Amino acid sequence: MFQNIFQKKQLMLKIIMVKNKRQITKISPSPSFSKRGVAILLFLLLATAFIPGARGEGVYNNTKHGNPLTGVTRDAAIPRGSCKQCHSEGSGAIKYPKSLWRENDNELCYTCHRNETLLGIYPGQRIYDTSTHGTEPRFVWPGPFPSARKDIDAAGKCQNCHNPHGSKDRIGIIPNLLIAREETLCLGCHDGAPAGDILREARKPYSHLIRQGAGKHSSDEDGNPARYSYAGGNRHAECSDCHNAHAIQHNVSFQTAPAASGKNSRVSRIQVINSSPESIPGYQYISSNDTGAPLNEYEICYKCHSSWTQQPPGQPDMARLFNTNNASFHPVEGQGKNQGIDPNSFTGSVNVSSSIYCSDCHGSNDSNLRGSHGSQFPNILRRPYEAQSNPRVTARDELCFICHNYDTYVNAASASLFQQASRFNAPASINGHVFHVGQKNIPCYTCHDSHGSARFGALIVIRRNPGLLSFSMSSNGGSCLSTCHEQKTYTINYPR
Repeated sequence: MFQNIFQKKQLMLKIIMVKNKRQITKISPSPSFSKRGVAILLFLLLATAFIPGARGEGVYNNTKHGNPLTGVTRDAAIPRGSCKQCHSEGSGAIKYPKSLWRENDNELCYTCHRNETLLGIYPGQRIYDTSTHGTEPRFVWPGPFPSARKDIDAAGKCQNCHNPHGSKDRIGIIPNLLIAREETLCLGCHDGAPAGDILREARKPYSHLIRQGAGKHSSDEDGNPARYSYAGGNRHAECSDCHNAHAIQHNVSFQTAPAASGKNSRVSRIQVINSSPESIPGYQYISSNDTGAPLNEYEICYKCHSSWTQQPPGQPDMARLFNTNNASFHPVEGQGKNQGIDPNSFTGSVNVSSSIYCSDCHGSNDSNLRGSHGSQFPNILRRPYEAQSNPRVTARDELCFICHNYDTYVNAASASLFQQASRFNAPASINGHVFHVGQKNIPCYTCHDSHGSARFGALIVIRRNPGLLSFSMSSNGGSCLSTCHEQKTYTINYPR
């Protein structure tokens, strides 16, 4: 469609130029007319300049296929990168379209691209042929640019995403022979038709995608933390940082945390070697082609959200907070330490043995789509959570109560069965959770860190204002000093 538009605009340019030339020869020059003609010319030139690929002539020699030194080499007798590597019609009875030496399908690509690449970004034919993109009948490029694929057997073809001759947009040559750059390619399909509407998520006020600018992601980032660094201006989160388009799998069986979904198969990640609380863990970069170690979802997040790279000022180091040697932590890297909690304090299928995903809290606020693509709430949270400790009413639909029972921690009118499920409640502690949160409007954030605490159990945090100034706990109770009251001791409903 856009190619036809481009051709029509070229014709219009010629007509305008001819008309202008004729009028100039017949009539004395008119300043107003010449300005109008120049304006039209500039408008049309700019319009075509911003159509991806519309001015892509001369791209091939600068692509990985066409490079005369490192380009494609099916036949060693033919120069590298030569068109004849693919377009070399033989003398046999069978003549393939476009003078190709064989049929124009994936097998043509597999002549050179049968095996896994060094970094594992492309995992080879065997993996791709069994992937969702390789087997899904709806995986057909929908257009509008380049034009939608109409061939009957288009589903699963490499050419749905790649142009073997290369493509060019207003920034320059598009890397990796892709037909569009970065998330623009993925969102061509993942806009609700035919795939899930990730585009809608990415357009929400808080998202991982789109707003970081083009060209920051590179397929050869490998284990270089500077490629993700805030200090170097390389902070980014492209689709391919979390998903490998050649290996992506819809889950055929139920995944349990922390194991990553099949939609994150064959991506690089950061393993941690935890040491003492509050210390920076050891880091090991695991490449996409390493399938020996289990792939955990949080390890993908650690490429950006840990001190493996340089983070933006004020962003917490999740690897330190989720350290399983800490006094307490949300069970992301492993099961929590507090294994004696009453099951009535949880909701649904959550219990003391549960592990959770980062995406259990960070994800869409109104969609069943998994993953931290976008949300209307800050920090890409699934539900509201105000990171401030001033008194306010705590609502039932807030983030914490996806897992924790609202009737246990907030609702003063709930049954004693639920209230006593918290250790810090009546009858042992008259001024417990329900008193503080449900009656005095003290939010969870005032006393608890939502990720982990190196020094205190129960995710306790100190030095927030309002908040706790000091805290200690024992097997049967504890004491605290806050900005709201003097030092107080308390007892609990059942032992820790």
